[in-house]
Amino acid sequence: MTDPMAADGHHALKWLASDVRSADRSFAAGLDSLRAQQRHLQESLRDGFQTRTEVLEWCHAVDVVSGGQTPETWHEDLVKDRWKVACLMADSDDRAAICDQAPRDDETADAFRRKVIRKVLLPAFQSATELLRERVAEFSDEEGVKDAERIQYVAGRPRLHQRAVEQHGMLRSTLRDPPRVESEVMAWAEDIIHMTEGHVRSGFIEDVLDRHGDWWHSLTRGPSVRLEWLLAGEVFPAMNATLSELVTNSNELADVAGRPKEVPPG
Repeated sequence: MTDPMAADGHHALKWLASDVRSADRSFAAGLDSLRAQQRHLQESLRDGFQTRTEVLEWCHAVDVVSGGQTPETWHEDLVKDRWKVACLMADSDDRAAICDQAPRDDETADAFRRKVIRKVLLPAFQSATELLRERVAEFSDEEGVKDAERIQYVAGRPRLHQRAVEQHGMLRSTLRDPPRVESEVMAWAEDIIHMTEGHVRSGFIEDVLDRHGDWWHSLTRGPSVRLEWLLAGEVFPAMNATLSELVTNSNELADVAGRPKEVPPG
């Protein structure tokens, strides 16, 4: 049965991938909106995915709505294990195409997905709620959003929302059409440093621009499983660390859609 709360919330993948100029980027207030997004991502996992690319995009959406509280290596542990990735596919033929030993029956695949929810998602979501509850609840009643219908940003945090959308857009473009020439690769590396706020390791740009290295080969040859592994092993943890820092260090006033403007006195 579809969760009505999840249906009311914007699908995290949808809003992360939407045009930044779109006006349809608002949610119900505070922690309720976060809960709706979290439940919707759980439903997406239970339903299964069509491609490996969808899995990686979903992983980042989970990081966002958990405020970066997912385990540092969970992306790499998941993406590098073909059996695990196969279990996330909705269709049994897709599972077999990824891994010969993947379960053909839906029951085994469903059991693994429930395990991911139990071991990774729910603990991360609980940690995010604990971190955000004071900051979000502080502005969710009399002090700013009492009469508002929607909050514009995820968990009422503009900076967190901004970085999340930037990261997701870069991830989507890299998975579909990675940079192919040196100037594009250099610009890509600089963008990664910006949207991770410097959380990538020192020497990252040098390694990316090394024409004999894994990064250069994987980026310039186009989409591949190897590129997915590199992103999961190095870029995802850096993006996650940024999200976690924004949740813990940025005590922002909830930005509210539809709040009436007051005329200044005089």
